[in-house]
Amino acid sequence: MIDIRNITFGYRNQPPLFNDFSLKIARGEILAVIGPSGCGKTSLLYLLAGLYRPGRGAIHIDGRRQARPRPATGLILQDQGLLPWATVKDTAALGLKIRRFYGPDGKHAPRNYEVDPGLGRQKVNDWLQRLGLDALQGHFPGQLSRGQRQRTAIARTMTLDPDLLLMDEPFSALDAPTSERLQELVLSLRRESNFTVVIVTHRIEEAVRMGDRILVLARETNHAPRLMDNPCGTIENTADGDTFSRQCADIRALLEDLT
Repeated sequence: MIDIRNITFGYRNQPPLFNDFSLKIARGEILAVIGPSGCGKTSLLYLLAGLYRPGRGAIHIDGRRQARPRPATGLILQDQGLLPWATVKDTAALGLKIRRFYGPDGKHAPRNYEVDPGLGRQKVNDWLQRLGLDALQGHFPGQLSRGQRQRTAIARTMTLDPDLLLMDEPFSALDAPTSERLQELVLSLRRESNFTVVIVTHRIEEAVRMGDRILVLARETNHAPRLMDNPCGTIENTADGDTFSRQCADIRALLEDLT
């Protein structure tokens, strides 16, 4: 699915975040990315989204070199990125509206995308109902709780049927029960649709609950990826408290060595 080939990336007058960095992510995998502030977690996500470009090397997704944002990639930001003047329903339908405007041009919508307004409306209604937002569809972001805003952002993305979901600390501002419910939701959606997920987090427990593998980044330049296989890669597997605690302890020790 994703093939990162020897990329170098950094910001002007700073040491590079990545140098000759390579990584492969399989289709249907959830990769959790964790590390200290300033290590390049969000930058890696934006590189995968096509919003940033590496100085050297290349990123291939589904065999195609990434040169710009691709229409089958969904990006969910930490602050949700909701328009304050758009209702929940308008927000959920925004991506479909943009696709209808441009048509299946391969940039704003996949070339095989079928423009069907009736099907689009049904898809929006289905996702609002599934995410528990149908009673809130006329509300504006200022009238919603943090969890409701995050679910609205998820609805906006999922109506576009992404095959790659990039999430930048999507649950960090939520209380623990809401965060865990949304984690379970993402895991259940992945099981149904087999899309690939890359999730950036600063919470060790969240990385262990969600990641099939865990990528640990350092604040210094990252060369070879530090990858950990995760036996607790779904909510269900965290029932083994000892295994979960050991995995969290191993990641915490690695992070302490890197800071």
